Amino acid sequence: MKRWMWTTLWLYVIGCDPGEPLGPLTARRSAVTCGEGTYRVGAGRADITGPLVQVSTGYNAPGEVAEGLGMRLYSRAFVVESPCDGSRVALVTAEMVHLYESIKPGVLAELRALGLGEVYTDQNLLLSATHAHAAPSNLSWYTLFNLANGTVGFDRLHYRLVVSGIARSIQQAHQDLKPATIKLVRGEVQGAAFNRSPWAHGNNLDGEGIEGVNRQMVLLRFDGLDGQEIGLINWFGLHGTSLGIKNHLVHGDNKGYAAYQTERARGGGFVAAFAQAEMGDVSPNQPDPNPENRYFLRANDRDRRLSEIENPIVDGQKQWLAAQALLAQEGETLRGALAYRHSFVDFNRIERIEPRYVRPHAMPWDEPEQARTGVACVGAGFLAGDEEGAPVDFAREGEMKNAFVLEDGRYRKVPYRFENTASLVRALGALWPIAKLVLGTDAYAEVHKEKVVLLPVGQVERFWPFNPGIPFVETITPLQLVVLGQLAIAAVPFEVTTMEARRIKDRLATALAPAGISEVVLATMANSYSMYLTTREEYAEQHFEGAFTLFGPWSGAATEQELDRLAQDFLAGRDPAPGPNPPDLSAKQLVETWVSRTGVIRDGGNFGEVLTDARERYVRDETVQVVFRGAHPRTVFQRLADASAGNAAGQGAPTFLEVQRRGEDGAYQTVADDGDPLTTLRWKRVGGPVSPLSEVTIQWILRDVPPGTYRIYHGLAKRLLASDLPFTGTSRPFEVADR
Repeated sequence: MKRWMWTTLWLYVIGCDPGEPLGPLTARRSAVTCGEGTYRVGAGRADITGPLVQVSTGYNAPGEVAEGLGMRLYSRAFVVESPCDGSRVALVTAEMVHLYESIKPGVLAELRALGLGEVYTDQNLLLSATHAHAAPSNLSWYTLFNLANGTVGFDRLHYRLVVSGIARSIQQAHQDLKPATIKLVRGEVQGAAFNRSPWAHGNNLDGEGIEGVNRQMVLLRFDGLDGQEIGLINWFGLHGTSLGIKNHLVHGDNKGYAAYQTERARGGGFVAAFAQAEMGDVSPNQPDPNPENRYFLRANDRDRRLSEIENPIVDGQKQWLAAQALLAQEGETLRGALAYRHSFVDFNRIERIEPRYVRPHAMPWDEPEQARTGVACVGAGFLAGDEEGAPVDFAREGEMKNAFVLEDGRYRKVPYRFENTASLVRALGALWPIAKLVLGTDAYAEVHKEKVVLLPVGQVERFWPFNPGIPFVETITPLQLVVLGQLAIAAVPFEVTTMEARRIKDRLATALAPAGISEVVLATMANSYSMYLTTREEYAEQHFEGAFTLFGPWSGAATEQELDRLAQDFLAGRDPAPGPNPPDLSAKQLVETWVSRTGVIRDGGNFGEVLTDARERYVRDETVQVVFRGAHPRTVFQRLADASAGNAAGQGAPTFLEVQRRGEDGAYQTVADDGDPLTTLRWKRVGGPVSPLSEVTIQWILRDVPPGTYRIYHGLAKRLLASDLPFTGTSRPFEVADR
């Protein structure tokens, strides 16, 4: 029988009219008949832990370089297939600091190599980052994100490991599809989130009486009809800054711990994705009770008994407990359409933003009919840093901005003067006239209003010889709308503040109500990275978030307009305008990190030798420490990448450490490894920068550890010339007692 005949027969059997066009609204009505709330769902998880050392940390801070491993990083994927028309969408959450614009094209290329290129495209693949600032960077194709780093340049090995791992998680989910139900549950996460920019939030015209954070977690639970739990994905907005800027260990931060703990508690291959929502001004850290300090306190600041590496545990536990409580609820069964709309938008050049998106929130000196976006520019206000320890802190936050004063019935702009700043920024005052001329900042001053334009990063690079003809950042931005039954997911590449997210979701909820949408979530850090998105009123304050709202004061209104356009396309059953394709810059990365170009030159010494052994006895709450003669860990990752070149079939890196407990029969069993939140591995080169000698320090914090005899086991692989040289190192057995 011909394929179309089988398709026609199947549609009649499940209740769909094969002659009726399956536009979004039709698909939604038919899917209820097709599956009575049944989809096909698959889940996958894959390791994306890249090089542990000599790569930049996620704070993009000069001089701050990763030195080891706290917890491994993962990509978690869910594939959902419509029971009616077979359409699919893949929802992926990766433990990364940013979902750089380079990642999605790389993943799609890997999927094509796996034979899935016709199944997953830009339109139905939603990639998002958890925004873990302890995850390493050096992954962007654009200069800005690879320049302001601890290590300058692009890391090709790290890139290959990340994109292949993400593709591998999608492949697993694709292969694991089975009939399932999807339940939607909502609930609050108590005591987890704090607004880190309350002054800017308080400037919102509609903000009176509205709390500065959204504490609601929206969770989807996937259950197989065979009785097996598949997994969950939830959206809750919270910065991945439980670990501070001085942390040098690769880690998934609070969302990484929440996922780890959930998967360990549920067992059975359960996949738990803790995705990112509106968190542009939301911190896991608590405000210092001394308002003069203005900084936020992490868990180990508030409780000196804690190690810094335990901060993600404290903050992640709140999300894990909330997810556990929501999993226990019945929830609302999703029924209906599976649809998606996607478009690229050149945010540099949105020439008109309709007044209805502008007027309710305009400042007195604005002209709503003239609202548009501008060339992406970083404002001088970022030099004041933020409340969580950004790598700059040269002025008071909100001080560096242009003012507007009313004179003779008209508003006049009063430009900011650097020489009025009592800090190192004053030095810029003398250089600023020359810098403005070189950078051409005056050309962008009008559209950026209160922002003191410091770096026009969206213009074509004129003075950077390595990547001529491209901007410093991506300006062609992806926007995406995914509809799954009663749920709509709006995906944006920004760090969106609480109030701007509220406006976006309210507008989409109103627009999509005729389609039966009862919940709208905002998936941030999705498909690319375009810095911050604030409201017009927050932008006027020019705090850290406003200074990094790249496209000007109406960036938020422009995003509302463009997402509303996708919603109208969905309602009308039409494809959106695809927009301009971002350039493929994979072959133009002339500036790579030093270690990316050279690899590991040489390691030496008696690999695995114990340099500092464990004590014979410890009690709970102490820390075990063992130092080994090691090797550069990058070699292991290079071998992995070489083994899986051209496909995503490889596995994650081997375990770098194990903690083993002796049983009654004298045999040792592994009870913890390098994925455990209480173990750490630190690497350092000793004997100078050209020395071949490495030391690896392993620590294990003893919290709630059963009494017994343990040992620390360290294993690595080292390539010496053309051959592989496996080696191990083992500490002496040590006793752990209650006290």
